[in-house]
Amino acid sequence: MSDTQQKYIGLLLIVLLFASYIAINNIISFKINLQASKNNIKVLMEKMNELRMSLEANQSRIEKKMFELKRNLLTKCEQGDGSSRHKNLAKLLLLVVKMKNSLLQEAKFDNHISSIKPLISELDDPEIESAVGELENLKEVETLRELKLSFEKNIAVINYNKSTLFEKVISNWIKIKDKNDPLRVKFAEIEELINDNDWQGIATAVGNLTHPEFKLWLSKLNNFIIASKNISTIYHHLLQYIS
Repeated sequence: MSDTQQKYIGLLLIVLLFASYIAINNIISFKINLQASKNNIKVLMEKMNELRMSLEANQSRIEKKMFELKRNLLTKCEQGDGSSRHKNLAKLLLLVVKMKNSLLQEAKFDNHISSIKPLISELDDPEIESAVGELENLKEVETLRELKLSFEKNIAVINYNKSTLFEKVISNWIKIKDKNDPLRVKFAEIEELINDNDWQGIATAVGNLTHPEFKLWLSKLNNFIIASKNISTIYHHLLQYIS
């Protein structure tokens, strides 16, 4: 074997050793991150369960309020106190509640603006009309569930772009969601703030979402907030007419 061949073989071995070293380090890092993720899944699942229970409690309160309002409306109708008007108010309130619930819990937004518009004309309420106008101007409204799915897609793109070549190759076969990922923790925080109607808190929470991948998502979130605010405005004004 010539000296030149020995040099090439030596260089090849060095390259292979270096590549093996990088691969081993990546595997070790991957296992450490995986273990950390497993250790935090329980805590994050508990937070999600708390949020789910909170949403269910809100749903229960709305259903109780609807029952009380229906009973109140029935009494007024039996007394001849503008039965047609109160029936329209009851229908309006039901449609608004459906819209609000769909924003928080459904796969698609249940838009009833076209059905609401004719019913609000007799109220002659500028604030309700303004809120309906704001909702009409929204070209697209995504529900909380849709926002979460698109947020997850953005996380996947961001993590893929910053991963090593080895991690990119592995990701073609293994998909692992790190529940302790700072961005996923961020969305859990945003989700909780939405449930609390803390719009100022949301503005603060999304302030550091500077990745370009979130530009479109932030626009969708803004539409969600506008829809939620205006639906709440209509809902609370209708309660004033009924109570």
